[in-house]
Amino acid sequence: MSKAVNYHKQGYNCAESILKSFNDENRLSIPVSIGTPFGSGMTVGSTCGAITGAMIAVGAVSGRETETVPNASRPYANEIMNKVKEKYGTYECQELKKQGVSCNEIICYMEQQLKELLPVPKNE
Repeated sequence: MSKAVNYHKQGYNCAESILKSFNDENRLSIPVSIGTPFGSGMTVGSTCGAITGAMIAVGAVSGRETETVPNASRPYANEIMNKVKEKYGTYECQELKKQGVSCNEIICYMEQQLKELLPVPKNE
């Protein structure tokens, strides 16, 4: 069982589960609370929490602090979103559930995408 799915089974929402797992895997400390409002598709079945959790992780690792720095997160975010769209046809929590996609399935998929696509953060 994936680490993120294990967190989900403990009661964390999809976004929180992705962030907790990403923190563990990369020895980071992204505040998990940032993911709290994104569970259940932002509580209204909108964009999947696992996807938004992954985007938060992308920003934490490759985002920028000033407007003068190029946006290095964009290619990673674009790649992840394209892969989700290609595999599932939607980003929406409600639609994923209608298709029979479980939270655990999309959590595993997003966890794997982060591992495959993002450079390993340098821990200092």
